[in-house]
Amino acid sequence: MVTSSHNRNDHVYNDFWVKIFGCLISSEIIDSLGRGESFFKRITNLYFYIDLLGGFIISLILWEIVRFVTKHLDRRFSWTEYPVQRITLQLIFGILTPAFFSFLLTLFFMRIAYKQDIFKTEWLYNEFYVVILIIILINLVYFTWWLFIRWQSVAEKSSVAASVKEMDEDNSANNGNIIYRPAAIEVTKAGKNILLPQTEIAYVFLEGSYTFMKTFKEESFVTTYTLDELTKMFDTISFFRVNRQIIISRMSCKAYQNIENGKISVDLLPTNKSPVIVSQKRAKDFRKWIAGMPAKE
Repeated sequence: MVTSSHNRNDHVYNDFWVKIFGCLISSEIIDSLGRGESFFKRITNLYFYIDLLGGFIISLILWEIVRFVTKHLDRRFSWTEYPVQRITLQLIFGILTPAFFSFLLTLFFMRIAYKQDIFKTEWLYNEFYVVILIIILINLVYFTWWLFIRWQSVAEKSSVAASVKEMDEDNSANNGNIIYRPAAIEVTKAGKNILLPQTEIAYVFLEGSYTFMKTFKEESFVTTYTLDELTKMFDTISFFRVNRQIIISRMSCKAYQNIENGKISVDLLPTNKSPVIVSQKRAKDFRKWIAGMPAKE
């Protein structure tokens, strides 16, 4: 199995300047709360820069916590594959945990810089709520970024599928039977994009609105390709579109038998949890395919 070098779901967030400007703006927003002086008057005061620097450092630490949590969860709990777990963990570690650290960091900053007791100030009743809101916004920034990266990935795959279809049509017209087939299919697991060789694929099936690939090692992967697109990309000698729900590999066929109404029941390895039934209409093509003839697309 080969991991793609351009791993979009490992999410390389190029966010250096986003963090810098975001932390500066957050620090200024927090510092300006409850102050009657104008910004231009405040910048003439030394304490403005102390507060701004302290707020910037605290904001940067909190931002890095959110970033670390987000990247870690991206690798283990995709928003699409594990939505409930991801939302729960993002809430606990991406919002509540940074909020707790913001309290601790501000408590120490007030004691060191101003000899103040945070419990004798209005910070917990005013600024703290704004800090939580800013932390939520940081999480939303990364979630929106994740959606954008995923959209780019889907767009690229659609472009590849369209190119494959166009090459098929051109090659079929010019050469009669020369058709381009990719050696590996891009799939997703635990937030990573993986190039899965066709030789490792046992079968592909629909479950809900997702397309899953099962390997001979009984690993499951998600792909954004549809079964129609995969039918055109697979080697027709090795793969057969059984019905609207599943495509199988010849090597995954353990046994098959005729059943009622001219249908065929297929036993797969690894075992599929749902019965694999070839319709009467497809039964003839299935027998030809089993005999070594290319599957009809």
